[in-house]
Amino acid sequence: MPKYSIIIPTLNEQEFLPRILDSLNGFDEDFEVIVADGGSKDDTINIARKHSVILCSSEKGKGLQLIKGVEGSSGDILVFIHADTFLPKNAFKLINEYMINRGCEIATFRMKFDDKGLLFKIYSWFTRFDSVFTTFGDQGVIITKNFYEEIGGFPEFSIFEDVELLRKARKKTRIVKLPACVTTSARRLKKNGVVLTQLLNAIYILRYFSGTEPSKIYDKYFK
Repeated sequence: MPKYSIIIPTLNEQEFLPRILDSLNGFDEDFEVIVADGGSKDDTINIARKHSVILCSSEKGKGLQLIKGVEGSSGDILVFIHADTFLPKNAFKLINEYMINRGCEIATFRMKFDDKGLLFKIYSWFTRFDSVFTTFGDQGVIITKNFYEEIGGFPEFSIFEDVELLRKARKKTRIVKLPACVTTSARRLKKNGVVLTQLLNAIYILRYFSGTEPSKIYDKYFK
């Protein structure tokens, strides 16, 4: 069986990081856990050290952090998840089936939220389809290291590093949607509301695909 590298980008994730690391202890597969931190000021780094994971640091920005995480990895298959996202219990059974037995090179899970509201359920339903508007890094990205390197890996973006990686992957192969859901926090959607957040996300993505630099979008809307 292959070895897996689970890579988690963090920035001030002391609330969720202990929970995600504890949840990973329930899996028996051969994997390493890499926390790729972007300069946390809270207790994130101490938590990572207490859990004996591989800790690597870079400047703030998920693209840079994920690149650094891959550089420190030794697995054949890379599993990228966010610090507030929990894998399904059958995660590795599915990953093994699709990535090994079926020769899939890249996949994501579907997604559900830790909130059972109707709008969250509607959003979750659409994550079974692959498109630039329905597939993102918060669903978990599973990719063979060989294919990751073939398509050039993540760009050094502050945002949309996942969108760009998936865009490059689609030029080479189909992105498989695994038939199970990760469970992720609804905190970001609750902050501004589901509808408004989704509308803004669509606008940002359209601006990106129209040629606007991700750094300019980040500086204008997220700083």
